[in-house]
Amino acid sequence: MEWPSKNIPQGGILHPPRAQYNPETHKFLNLLMEECKLSMAQRKKLNYHLRNGEPLPCSHKVYNRNSKLPPVTIRPGSSKRRSRSDIISSGAYERELFRPNYPVVDREREKEKLANKMAYNKDIKVTKERVLKKFEQEPVKVELNRFDQLLEEINERKQWLKEMEDLGHSEKYRLIIEQQIQNKMREMQNLTTTE
Repeated sequence: MEWPSKNIPQGGILHPPRAQYNPETHKFLNLLMEECKLSMAQRKKLNYHLRNGEPLPCSHKVYNRNSKLPPVTIRPGSSKRRSRSDIISSGAYERELFRPNYPVVDREREKEKLANKMAYNKDIKVTKERVLKKFEQEPVKVELNRFDQLLEEINERKQWLKEMEDLGHSEKYRLIIEQQIQNKMREMQNLTTTE
């Protein structure tokens, strides 16, 4: 029976016809396999293709004899010794820079913030000029002895009682203020007698 179609080869699309190699080609390919020193797996594969009439496999990598071969890399598990320059060139001594995943805290600034919170009850930028101004603005307090302090306190109470009289509320506080003044006077007398 003849094959009905001239456009499609015998066997159809999924079964292309087999190539038939003549005995000379067989001999030639066997000779090439021996000269190339192919591995057993490669030889079996080529013999399979020759026996079944399939097209021969071809490798896409073509090396030119004049071109340089790629450098031989020594695997990490191999027992061969490497020179120091080989180890350095492989990048074994290079370390990755540490980059933290969290934001870096400026410790000096945090200390300064805490000190400012403790001193001023808020975070402000403190400079030397600001500190000097603060000390210059504060009036210098002259240390008074206890006798002078008592005199000042008595005068303050008399002045306050006078202000209350002007407002019309002196009757409520007169007795209390007079008692406080008498106590201060007694304390002053005690100070003079002890000295």
